[in-house]
Amino acid sequence: MTKPSARSSLQGKRRRPTGGGYARGEETRSRIINAALDVFGLHGFDAASTRMIAAKAGVNLPALQYYFNSKEGVYLACAEHIAERLDVRLGPLTERITRALAQENPPREQSLQMLHGLLDTFAELFLGEHELEKWVLFIIREQAHPTKAFDIIFERVMRRVAAACIALVARLLGLPRDNAEVRIRAAAFIGQIVFFRTAREAVLRVLGWSDFSGRRLQVVKDVLHAQITSAFGETRIPAPRRRS
Repeated sequence: MTKPSARSSLQGKRRRPTGGGYARGEETRSRIINAALDVFGLHGFDAASTRMIAAKAGVNLPALQYYFNSKEGVYLACAEHIAERLDVRLGPLTERITRALAQENPPREQSLQMLHGLLDTFAELFLGEHELEKWVLFIIREQAHPTKAFDIIFERVMRRVAAACIALVARLLGLPRDNAEVRIRAAAFIGQIVFFRTAREAVLRVLGWSDFSGRRLQVVKDVLHAQITSAFGETRIPAPRRRS
């Protein structure tokens, strides 16, 4: 795949229709992005074509050029869309954790509760959200062969989630944030949830489940709570605070 350039990123920025057609233009743009996520996820960047995307979105080829300029522009717009949607769910939580750790010296139990809350939200998003289904193959392909699209998703969302997790683990271990053990533990906690998503079918077959809905998702979170709590030598698992 030819790596999308910075110029392509600018080309993928949102264009605003003129003549009072903003709402309709936004709907068309959104439809193209959703179609492109499916096409890129299934075929990859190189094998996908603008003709495939236009056909799936139910628009003509000039519409893609109008909104995105090129295939690279559509691709980077997909990455921006994923980053925006993830940030809606994870951004406020990581900001609260960052503020709490910067302004206070929270007791150990509160730090553990915040870590549980962060990973609970991550599990709910990765295992319980149907919207993520459209993104999984796109993200997996970018993990294997990162491009400018991965830079967008990582810098806008993944880095902040990792930083919040690292900060909490560092506080609980009493070690600096740049310590290798701290970062490996944080990556391992997040990685467990990512594995349940990327190896979803294998995990469900092992469990004998059809999905991770309802009580099943809670069982997964309960097991993760126990693992995380025991990792820090705790004997009691604090109940996570309810999010408003």
